[in-house]
Amino acid sequence: MYRLLATITILSTFTLNAKEPKFRQQDIDVEVGVGYGLQLADMNGDGKTDIVLVDKDKVAWYQNPTWAKHQISGHLTERDHVCVAARDLDGDGKAEIAVGGQWNPGDTVNSGAVFYLKPTPDRSGNWKPIRLHHEPTTHRMHWVKNPSGVYDLVVKPLTGKGNRNYVGAGLKMLAYKMPENPEKDKWTTSLVCDFLHNSHNFHPVNWDEDPEDELLVTGIEGTWFLNRQKDDTWTRKLIAKTFGGEVRDGHIPDGRRLVT
Repeated sequence: MYRLLATITILSTFTLNAKEPKFRQQDIDVEVGVGYGLQLADMNGDGKTDIVLVDKDKVAWYQNPTWAKHQISGHLTERDHVCVAARDLDGDGKAEIAVGGQWNPGDTVNSGAVFYLKPTPDRSGNWKPIRLHHEPTTHRMHWVKNPSGVYDLVVKPLTGKGNRNYVGAGLKMLAYKMPENPEKDKWTTSLVCDFLHNSHNFHPVNWDEDPEDELLVTGIEGTWFLNRQKDDTWTRKLIAKTFGGEVRDGHIPDGRRLVT
């Protein structure tokens, strides 16, 4: 059990004239503290998918195929880091990174932190953390495509500010617009939703034919489909009443979508 908690592992599949796939375990890092989140993205522009890890006190990426470790931050906050988002935002083939930290779900007033990490020229060493506005209990984040085809950073807290036992203000999920100069210019925010009181996760998906992403979000009030409008407002539709901890979408063989 302890080894599983402290290890990044890949299971590779291969077939040798067999009907069932065979799996081969490969350890990537056996010294992970608390691996709060992983992302898959090309970090150095070589066309290969790398692994990005947010550990409790560091952020690192592992280079495919050798899985050489590149630590790009130390401990950014007094308490644990909690989430990471990685995506190529400018089309250069190299992913940008945002990180959430100061994880303390018991403090719904002063906890939380959000950072954009400015990469070094060679993408090694410690990237410069740019501290952004945050809501308390920062918990999950994704880069989400907006109607202009540009990616915004969407960040969701666990609970609302001052919320006690899921009672009080709703959590504020915010979309951050990256400015031309992410280090010196102001990042503006717009409200995605504020009606949920406890939500563990959300998932971006392009559900229809428009360019922007939609969101699936699950919480104590059920699982919801959020649809972005051109004026940056969001409509919502309840798709399941049960309280879920995780949410993902998929397709069944006839092409119809499913949500799990």
